[in-house]
Amino acid sequence: KELNAGYLDVFTVESPDAYLNTQANTWLKRQLSLGKTWGRLYGKGFRDVMQDITAFVSFDCNLAKERILYALQYQYEDGNPIRMFEPNYYYPYNDGGVWITGALLSYLNESGDLSILKEEVGYLAGKSAEKSIGNAEIINFAPYEASEQKDSVLCHLCRAIDYLLSDRGERNLILWRGGDWNDSMNSVGLQNKGESVWLAIATVKAINELQEILSIVGGYEDKITAYQLKKEELVAAIQKHGRVEGHYIYGINDKGDKIGAEERTFLNPQSWAVLANLTDKAELEKCMDTVEKELRCDFGYVQCYPSFDKGSLDIGRVSYFKKGLVENGAVYNHGVAFKIAADCMLGRGDTAYKSFKMISYDNPKNPNNGVEPYAVSNMYMGPENPHIAGYAPMSWVTGTAGWLYRCVSEYICGVKPTFKGLTIEPCLPSGWNGTKVTRKYRGETYTITFVQTGKRKLVCDGVETEVLPLTGSGAKHEVVCEY
Repeated sequence: KELNAGYLDVFTVESPDAYLNTQANTWLKRQLSLGKTWGRLYGKGFRDVMQDITAFVSFDCNLAKERILYALQYQYEDGNPIRMFEPNYYYPYNDGGVWITGALLSYLNESGDLSILKEEVGYLAGKSAEKSIGNAEIINFAPYEASEQKDSVLCHLCRAIDYLLSDRGERNLILWRGGDWNDSMNSVGLQNKGESVWLAIATVKAINELQEILSIVGGYEDKITAYQLKKEELVAAIQKHGRVEGHYIYGINDKGDKIGAEERTFLNPQSWAVLANLTDKAELEKCMDTVEKELRCDFGYVQCYPSFDKGSLDIGRVSYFKKGLVENGAVYNHGVAFKIAADCMLGRGDTAYKSFKMISYDNPKNPNNGVEPYAVSNMYMGPENPHIAGYAPMSWVTGTAGWLYRCVSEYICGVKPTFKGLTIEPCLPSGWNGTKVTRKYRGETYTITFVQTGKRKLVCDGVETEVLPLTGSGAKHEVVCEY
């Protein structure tokens, strides 16, 4: 009780929505705290732990640092992390590296502590490719084997990105191998030819974060420039091979088949194009308009539409699921949370809030869905499911909680930590004039009142500013944010 009480008052919101207040002030914190400790029910997914840490860091910087350092030892020597540890799961997923930079950047912005980047951490012995193509024991749970190598955390970050940038296919996109965030797209790249457009987009976002980290540290101008050139090359490949009219495809499998072109639309490539600031706003708007047109249902946004209706060994288990189940056309709440963040980045506050409400347990258009009012579920069965559309299995076991917490605190309310201090960039829905937020940050407390005036202005203790001041004295501050 005492431990959790310390987490609760780090961020509190008083908005017109009592349910959102309760979720953001209490239950999302509890769920993501459990996630960062236990991973998920069956083991510690590397990407899962990193995402939960990214949100959890504001509650306990020291514990977040401990978990980051612990998880990084599960990077192979080539920079690609293992899919899951404790037990160790060696299937060759290729996306682990894109989640590290976000966690480290969040830690730096919250704590102001650069020392973590100099910490020495070991690696998992060998290269991830050794556990990949042609390995008869591709799925195994062998014990951890430590490498003789050790590196600074900053080197771990660079090695993760360098691995992705070196692991490219003939179209210059990132190789899919055994899959990416979409665990069930698990046989699209086992011949080492398939390329993931989503993973290429996510790599762009990760490079953005790495460049920001290098900028914070200072003295890495040449390295920042080198990554910029590589990023521009990757973006050009995405634009050439990964886009059809109105949206981005998911990827291209070993056979050269486009997955998610004219035959179906996927959610994540569209929202992540926004998160990565991939192209100009007009094009990103078109992608999110496609999401609204093709992927929206009464209780959220489906991961893809239409669902696969025939199994294919060239795609993986996603194609064998019943329609509307898991990644095959379910309202996969993790993806909806990405979408809410993207809405806010485009200034679509009302749409972001409506999306949050659509996946809430008390959505009147989806009664008897089975979700506890204090939990977030992995998914709702999609509207194409012929049996139990709208039903929500797998409560708690999801990275959705951490992302939804950040959607409320950092995107909708816009209270964003930076290395120099808090900035306020709200994207509030209509009718939220007078909303209040209290945020504890580096020992200081800020009470922020949002006032709708139609202009952007931030005043702290009577003084106009762009970044909330840090006095180092544990002071309490009164802030007015006009928007």
